[in-house]
Amino acid sequence: MSNSTGQALQLFFGNGFFGYFVFQDPNWDFRTLNFTSDVTLTDENLGPILNSTDPDLRPLRAHGAKIVHYVGWADSAIAPINSVNYYNSVRAELAGVEPRPQNGDRWEEIQEFYRLFMVPGMAHCSGGDGPSAFGNGTNNAPVIDADHDLLKALERWVEQGVAPEKIVATHYVNNTPASGVQFQRPLCPFPQVARYTVGDPTNADSFKCVQDEPDRDPRDQSK
Repeated sequence: MSNSTGQALQLFFGNGFFGYFVFQDPNWDFRTLNFTSDVTLTDENLGPILNSTDPDLRPLRAHGAKIVHYVGWADSAIAPINSVNYYNSVRAELAGVEPRPQNGDRWEEIQEFYRLFMVPGMAHCSGGDGPSAFGNGTNNAPVIDADHDLLKALERWVEQGVAPEKIVATHYVNNTPASGVQFQRPLCPFPQVARYTVGDPTNADSFKCVQDEPDRDPRDQSK
């Protein structure tokens, strides 16, 4: 049995950011971080340059831009819920309401120009146990068209006005294209999720995009 320990991507990202960007010391140790003064220093010095959390995308929408945003639910480097929170904040900004997830106001306004695809089982940008090949910069999909490839879908949306209702993503055996396709799943625009209907569970056509149901409070005994 090995006694060696691995390092999480959070450590790699965090150490690199604070060591090189904030303190400019390649030997910086995360154990020395002061969660009050150091985080404040970082926000003051680098926040205006690096932060991308402004929810007001109305100028971008007015320019005619389209956004396809994807994140793996199994991303261990950057918390995937951050993308959900940001998407909800943009939606709230457009609607002029407080950002409450799935609070009943219209999704159509944000989805006219900005769609978020959450990828079950995918790690940071790619890889993992989920369907992680869909034109996202690593492994290509077996078919490169607007139904299987993220960039092609974005291209069709911009040039033909056809918004992506789903993107078929592929998981290769051992995440290796040469080993063949293990299964495919549709990626659905948030807040929709892919739900199995009938047929071969390795086939994307056996799933449909449906509205996700909010998590139920276990204390709620009502039906």
